[in-house]
This record gives sequence, structure tokens and C-alpha cells, in this order.
Amino acid sequence: MKNNFLIIGDNKGRRIKTFTDCLKNKGIYNYSVMDWTEVLKNRKELEKNIKKSNIVRIEPPEKNMDIYKLFLDIGAESGGFSKDDMNKINYNENIIISPKSWFKGIEKTFLVIDKLIKENKDVLSMCDLKEALIMMDKGKTYGFLEGKGKSYYLPEKMPEYQNYDEFYEENKDNFIKCFIKLRYGSGSTGVIAYSNNPKIKEEKIFTSLNYTKENGNKTFFSTYNVKSYTDKNRIRDMVNWVLENGAHIEKWIPKLIYEKKGFDTRAFVLDKKSEYLLSRFSSSPITNLHLKNERKESEEFLEKDETEIIKKASEEVMTLFSKSLYSGIDIVLANNLKPYVVDVNPFGDLFHNLIGTDKNVHYREIDKILCKAAESR
Repeated sequence: MKNNFLIIGDNKGRRIKTFTDCLKNKGIYNYSVMDWTEVLKNRKELEKNIKKSNIVRIEPPEKNMDIYKLFLDIGAESGGFSKDDMNKINYNENIIISPKSWFKGIEKTFLVIDKLIKENKDVLSMCDLKEALIMMDKGKTYGFLEGKGKSYYLPEKMPEYQNYDEFYEENKDNFIKCFIKLRYGSGSTGVIAYSNNPKIKEEKIFTSLNYTKENGNKTFFSTYNVKSYTDKNRIRDMVNWVLENGAHIEKWIPKLIYEKKGFDTRAFVLDKKSEYLLSRFSSSPITNLHLKNERKESEEFLEKDETEIIKKASEEVMTLFSKSLYSGIDIVLANNLKPYVVDVNPFGDLFHNLIGTDKNVHYREIDKILCKAAESR
């Protein structure tokens, strides 16, 4: 029996081409591709393609506003965002609209695909979609990992707040540094690094979030630049928006410094084994690579005992997400060398520096899923 891959993703993005190039380089041409637009509009075609495949790979929706709108439409009502609200919006490629509704659309769709896969016993999925949904929800991820780790730590979680005024009133007299994260965001979307120093009466935020005002309405969008702000009104607007759209807040863990920049590390874990470590450097507190931050393979500059700490922590995380084949775990190695898990990304396997090389982790993913397919027969 020949293996036949079904890849679901965004045809306009980079991920599908990167993965299918790796398939072709390995001499594998038995695959089909479905764009998210087709998946969301043509359930019968989705069912047909799953039935004729034995390996399904899901790629996340990328920065495609047409796909974004389709997921919004599916999740609008359960996410508290009406169809009328959708029709009033002037969409552009960076705008962020009702993150909870977008996630609810993703959730409903993933559960449909998961059910179809499980109805076809010979079909393997390269990611467990129910576990992926936990990873995509920062609040659920924290709760899932809390109290279970022997090799990893979690930053201290702060209370949930309704709005900026409530948050500020409780913390205004404290020296505080924390990350206010959009619960359903990806990458740096809706991430605010917040600090308050009551001695000098200074609040400050770092974020790639921005907004425009028109007729009293604010439109929020992502940028590729992290900026710092001390203006009270802007801080209030930014923090309010994240809190109103669902936030996860945790204490800021000071990063280790290398060559005058702080860094954290993306650990790629495949089948419970840490396969690749890439550290991300920044002069700001936000290190995401899509912000053009510097990257370096961790083993080039970290001591062996430091890389082993990161590997062990990330591997333990994935023993808990026991059904998932792979994931990208973001680890902050603190000054005391304790590894803090700050994010778990079910699609954290696209390393741009490895594209076009034989070190691309997709090759290892393909080998591993083919072994599992052979074992399941």
C-alpha cells in the first residue's frame, strides 16, 4: 500500500510549498493539497480526500485575510461577534478582529477534521487536533502544564482583569514586570511587555501592537516593529484591548544575556525527543523571529549542560501532550538556569534558516510519520 499525504493549509503561504518540496526531494509524489478556503466551503471534498489518504498534515492559517474572515464567520456568534459587526469592517492584511471568534472558528473546524480522521481508522494525523487547540489557547496551555513539571517551570500567573483600570489599581504601588498576552494570539500578536516603577512613577510597555482612530473607533493591527510607549492613554488603550479580547498574564522572567541581547529558545520536539534548538535574540523583551530578530543555533553558543536543561524541559512538556507528533516549545532560561516554558506552538516547526537545506526538520517529520504508518499496518 502506497502512502498518500493530504496537506491542508494556505496555498498563498510559504508552509505548504516548504513541506511539499521536502516530500519531492525524498521522492514522494503521492500527496494532495487542500486550501483552507476549499476545506471550509466544501465538506464533501474534504471527506473524500481524507478517505483516500493515510497521512494528514495540517498547516495553520497564515496571514490571509480571506481565510481569516471565513474562520471569523464560523466562530462569530460563539465568540461574541455578530455577522453585522463583520460586515462593517474594512479588512486589511494586518488587522486583528475578535480573536476569540477567530479561535472559535478554528476550534469548530479542527473538531470536524478530527472526527473525520478518527472515522477512518487507517488515517494518521501529523498533529493531534484536540491537543493543538489546547496549545493555541495560552490559558488552557498554562492550566494543562501547571503542577506537572519536574524538569520545567512556568512563570507565575497573575489574576484575570476586566480592564486596564482594575489592573492598574491593583498594581500601581508595586514594582511589576509582566507579559500581558492575547490568549488566542499567535506569534507576537497582542503581546504586551508591561512594567511599572512606582518610585519614579513610570509605566512602560513594549509591543508590536498598534491602532488607528477614526470617528472615535479604534482599529488594532500587528506590525513588524516592537516599540516602547510611556503615554498613559496609549498604554490604557493597548492593555484594555488585550484584556477585553481575552488575556493570559504572567510575570516577566528575566532572560539570560548573550552579546548584550536577551534571548529565549525554540525547542523543536519530535516524537518526544528534542531535535533542534534555535535561540532568538532581541534588545526588546519580545523575541519572535517574524519581527526580524537575530537567530542562532543554540549549540553554537550555549554550554552543553544549558542545552541539556532546555532539551529535558521541552521533552517533558511533550510527554504530557502525549498524542502530538511534534511541537515547538519556547523556553526562557533564567539567570539561575531554570527553564521556563512561555509558549507551546503546535505548528512551531517552520525554521526559515533551514529551508532548502538537508537540516530542515520536515525531513525528520516525514521519516517518523512513515515509520508510524508502517507500524500501524
